[in-house]
Amino acid sequence: MKIYLDYIFLENLIVNTVIILETILLTNTDVSKKRRNLVIILDTVLSCITVLVSDLNNYIFHIIFSSITLYILFRFKNLYDYFKKFLCYYLIYFIYIGMIIALSISFNVNLENYVYKFAIYIISALILHIVVKDLWNMWKTKLKNRDLYFKLLIDNVVVDAFVDTGNNVKEPITNLNVIFLNANLKSKLRLEKYKIIDVDVITVNGTDKKQGYIATDIIVIKDEKKIAKIPKIILCFSLIGNTPEKYSGIIGYDTYLEDLNGGVYY
Repeated sequence: MKIYLDYIFLENLIVNTVIILETILLTNTDVSKKRRNLVIILDTVLSCITVLVSDLNNYIFHIIFSSITLYILFRFKNLYDYFKKFLCYYLIYFIYIGMIIALSISFNVNLENYVYKFAIYIISALILHIVVKDLWNMWKTKLKNRDLYFKLLIDNVVVDAFVDTGNNVKEPITNLNVIFLNANLKSKLRLEKYKIIDVDVITVNGTDKKQGYIATDIIVIKDEKKIAKIPKIILCFSLIGNTPEKYSGIIGYDTYLEDLNGGVYY
């Protein structure tokens, strides 16, 4: 019986590790290793319980358990963010399980043999990783240009800004994203009320240290409507070049995903 439990635990550990990692990749979410590993172990234990306790081995309990672990993993900002990541999780789940079944049937693999079973799990995980990366790249490249332009309301000053998909500057100590503003805006904002912080910006010429300001409650406007509020972010100032005419702010891609699509909506 002990060997049986060992195999059950290892099997669920592999499956849950793959699903959690690929869900994080697909949703492009920044999750700490400690919280990620905790959720993988918790999800594995709960999965083993549903296998061993027949009364719990149904989709209702699986959904309840996965909802708990996903909440711990992602710390959802709102209901929209929750359902988006919840659906991504089950999309990964069904694709992965489908690949395991398809490979085992195609190559007539006996899944009662644990060596073959684990080999199928690993091969399916590698294929899944390629599929998820392709899904992410397809989604990223098909963004419409108009979806990348916003107005930011900072200290009652309206800033026309656009999303730079190649810009993902993040300050590692505070774990805050960075928005770059044109230097001519510096005199128009009340920067004295913000905490100052040094930000290392990596460029082709090396690391450039810039002074940043930790701003709060930045209002995001789209089509003349307030659509989101960024609770906290770092403002840096620079002479912005190679930007569309009239735009004086650059929004990082992580900010676009985490705040502009999943912020506090009105």
